Amino acid sequence: MRKHSLYEGVAGQILRLIREGHFRPGDQLPGERELAEMLGVNRGTVREALRVLEFMRVLKKRAGEGVFVADPVPNLGAEALVFHFLVEDGLDEASLRSAFEAVTCIEASMARLAALRAGEEDLAALESLISRMEEGAGEGRGFTALDEKFHLAVGRASRSEVLYSIDITMWVIMRRYAELLHREPACRQWCLEGHRRIAAAISARDGDLAAREMENHLKGAYRMLFA
Repeated sequence: MRKHSLYEGVAGQILRLIREGHFRPGDQLPGERELAEMLGVNRGTVREALRVLEFMRVLKKRAGEGVFVADPVPNLGAEALVFHFLVEDGLDEASLRSAFEAVTCIEASMARLAALRAGEEDLAALESLISRMEEGAGEGRGFTALDEKFHLAVGRASRSEVLYSIDITMWVIMRRYAELLHREPACRQWCLEGHRRIAAAISARDGDLAAREMENHLKGAYRMLFA
């Protein structure tokens, strides 16, 4: 593996060992040398991996004692969930469900705010993206990129920087599953129609309807993905 990704892989292996119960909450991890031998890497790579897991609050370093598994081990936050997605090359169904729940809550809230705060340039951007999606719905070329741009355009229109930044982070995960969904022409058409309803509700300044349309859209995508 490339050097900058090697420590990510090691961090993923340590995460798996914790999740599988090899290291339990409160346990002290072996020293860097022993971990390096166990995982077949050098100590520098182990050190970088431990630093990442400490940042994620999965591990705690005690001065003069060593590195311990947090007790309790925290639930994965947005950044940690994305990290897990990257090192595992995907998510299990429970983690994916959790990711969809988070995105649904975030984007429904942003749609509601967009209906109240969107300027004319925001509404024009949404309509432009829908027109471009109509052109690409047949062959599907570039459709997922336009889908992502539409959702992020709603986020920008919400004028909520915190929600928008979280949504950008979560789309690192959502992009892959959107690509799977958009392989089918019927799914692309369904997605396009959902975007039309969301944009119409935002243009009508109906926050409750915009939030409801976004929620229905994302929940429908999740159901279709697992169908």
